[in-house]
Amino acid sequence: MRAVCFRYRRSVTMQPCPTPAPRYPMNLRQLRYFRAAVEQRNFTRAAERMHVAQPALGQHIRMLEEELQVTLLTRHSRGVAPTPAGQLLYSRSAEVFELLEQIRKEVVGVDRKQRPAISLGLTPSLTLLIGADLQLAATHALQHLTLSLREDPSFLLVDAVERQELDIALAYDIDPRQGLSITPALKEQHLFVTHPDQAPPQDAVTLDQILGFGLAMGTERDIGRRALARVAGMPPAELPIRYEVQSIAAIRELLLRGSAASVLPYGTVARELAQGTLVARRIVGCEMESVLYVVRRANTDRDDGALVEMALAMILERLGDMARR
Repeated sequence: MRAVCFRYRRSVTMQPCPTPAPRYPMNLRQLRYFRAAVEQRNFTRAAERMHVAQPALGQHIRMLEEELQVTLLTRHSRGVAPTPAGQLLYSRSAEVFELLEQIRKEVVGVDRKQRPAISLGLTPSLTLLIGADLQLAATHALQHLTLSLREDPSFLLVDAVERQELDIALAYDIDPRQGLSITPALKEQHLFVTHPDQAPPQDAVTLDQILGFGLAMGTERDIGRRALARVAGMPPAELPIRYEVQSIAAIRELLLRGSAASVLPYGTVARELAQGTLVARRIVGCEMESVLYVVRRANTDRDDGALVEMALAMILERLGDMARR
């Protein structure tokens, strides 16, 4: 029979008693403090880990034990240890926090799926120059979109845009291709880079001086090698290259060891130049520069203008007088 309660007014009416709200004798804070105590085996270390006073942590765990009416931890001179009931709670509470994290990811994912995603390709030198800062700035200033960055040499970035693996790319010295929109954005000077012990004493070097060094360069499609071949008036394959390496990291290591010199964009070695572990010289007597292009698929309707302008502004600011629009 359903329970009823009586409320007396001018006339007697019969109304169902309200169902009491369910009471859960645990909360997430108590569980977190309890788990920290089990993992640290010590209240002091657990309190430090959770950034809370030790008495407060101990009080929360005692309240949890009182509400569950069971002893969860055995206290002793060396610290604490879980009882069988405590070990069970520790194991099962891990499932709770895993579920909460999964819920968080799903909820955040719903919001991200509603925002348009733009994939942007950058060369290795541009990734080093602006990659992390661009990702952070876009997250704050362009919250209406989700940015995905990819790093590759220029020729691979263009191929990726063509295959619709990338929406847009910033790539150097690109030839026209059917189906692609290729817009020149700026010109960037290349630098002659070497170990301080191998560097010429003057502030600038000529083409003849560069060709007299043992050079480490990328393959024939590398932008630095193509720029050098262009001003030298010879095919990239005929340049006097000592080490052919399609790896920025490997070229940089050869330079740091004093085993070679190279012609590189500033972004590739910006950190080493700032630290003084490598030195750079301007190149005079020829225009040793490359053109940076914005590459998109033709007739695209992507709203990427703000992102592109943000990236180009960062590049120009970092390069200073080594770049011009």
